[in-house]
Amino acid sequence: MNTTARHEIHEVIKHFSHVMEYIKMPANEEENQQLIAFAHELTKVAHRNKKAARLLNLVINNIESYEKQTYPIESLTPPEMLAFLMEQQDLTQSDLPELGTQSHVSKILRGQRNLTRSQIAALAKKFNVSAAVFYGN
Repeated sequence: MNTTARHEIHEVIKHFSHVMEYIKMPANEEENQQLIAFAHELTKVAHRNKKAARLLNLVINNIESYEKQTYPIESLTPPEMLAFLMEQQDLTQSDLPELGTQSHVSKILRGQRNLTRSQIAALAKKFNVSAAVFYGN
């Protein structure tokens, strides 16, 4: 490797050193929770900053990889996952205003309506889970 290439690599590492801990797959649940918190912060700017959006995608992919390996579960449809999480937290349809009216929530749970991206983001935040759990396979 020539001197120029070494210098360029050194500059790249120096430039990205402040985000290096966020661009790897978590090694444990503590790191996973840190990445989730970082992802929540990134979502605040990702819609107006392409670089932040790309970083957010990388972070989310790493979170999803960790969670799939650590918490393998049978495949659930998004409505089944929502129903499961509601049951776990003893919530009713009325407790999910971010999805719309109780009638709309009922249609989502019956599979008659699909979740929108904004609803998925709100549910992921509400239940403190990866948004991936609300996307079908």
